[in-house]
Amino acid sequence: MSRSLLLPSCRALFPSMVLLLVLAGGGRAIAAPTDSPAPEEPTLGTDLLDGLIGEFPGELLGPVGPLGGVITPTPGTEIFTGTIVSGGITRSYAGIRPIGAPAGAPVLVLLHPRAQSPARTANLTRIGRLAADYGAWIYLPAAVAALWSDHPLTGLVDDVGFLDALITREVAANDLDGRRVYAAGYSNGGFMVQRLACDRPSLLAGIAIVAATIRDGVANRCGGPRRLPVVMFNGTLDLLTLYGGSLGQKSAPATAAFWAERNQCAPGSYTVMAIPDRDTRDGTTANVGRYGRCADSMVALYTINNGGHTWPGTELAGYTLGLGATSGDVDATLELWRQLIPYARR
Repeated sequence: MSRSLLLPSCRALFPSMVLLLVLAGGGRAIAAPTDSPAPEEPTLGTDLLDGLIGEFPGELLGPVGPLGGVITPTPGTEIFTGTIVSGGITRSYAGIRPIGAPAGAPVLVLLHPRAQSPARTANLTRIGRLAADYGAWIYLPAAVAALWSDHPLTGLVDDVGFLDALITREVAANDLDGRRVYAAGYSNGGFMVQRLACDRPSLLAGIAIVAATIRDGVANRCGGPRRLPVVMFNGTLDLLTLYGGSLGQKSAPATAAFWAERNQCAPGSYTVMAIPDRDTRDGTTANVGRYGRCADSMVALYTINNGGHTWPGTELAGYTLGLGATSGDVDATLELWRQLIPYARR
């Protein structure tokens, strides 16, 4: 089915358009009813668009639950949930693991975008495939009020401490491979992944960034000399995270160059290769640029020409139709894993 026809009605498009406003306008697009009672404690993983996104067909996103929806099961896997107290707040997370997984499994932590939830991000990315096909444990933590504190000078929540505590506890409790812990994030989650990598350079073996670049405030404070494999996916017509950069944010190429310099990649080693246009109906083409001769690491930038603020390869492209075109030529979920899994933390 054509991506442009997946959710053709105006009713289906409306939530994506509101999502665009929320992401761009500080989350003020939707006001809570004046008679709504104030929560007694921070609401964890709250989806700011629950009421609107509930208009989508149930088979796409599932009913709303404590973690923002129900994760669509992937054969050969099981879904689990949990909590951890961090910074005096009880934080929630969901997870997907292979059935009968042996000890020493690799880990991927996937951070949702602003105004979204772990469950819906899991369904959008079909991240359960990595558990089923590669034996990975997937962790899907929830941000307080669906917003990650991705800048060191803003935010009242210690998300770095939360993610550090979650990873450390779960690796030890489940006998996972602490040398193969990777993190990926979409939009606000992608910005947060880079902050985590800079603030905790010894925690991760590699990161993947979708529809995000690096903030100057994070880059200027990025600690530790340790090299880190990085794979990026950015659309040239992304109206939220501008491909060419904006005030306080580096461009996508400059973000790749930043990580390449930290990874001691050879100057002048950047090469670009076109990706076959397998889906001629999606309105996009793609290429991948790679830095060569990096020291025990890599940096790759997948550029989606005419692509928007979207997750490449999702089968739910209609869900983010208001955010621009989605590539059908690149499956970001599989590509990020294939790029990162060869690397382990030294």
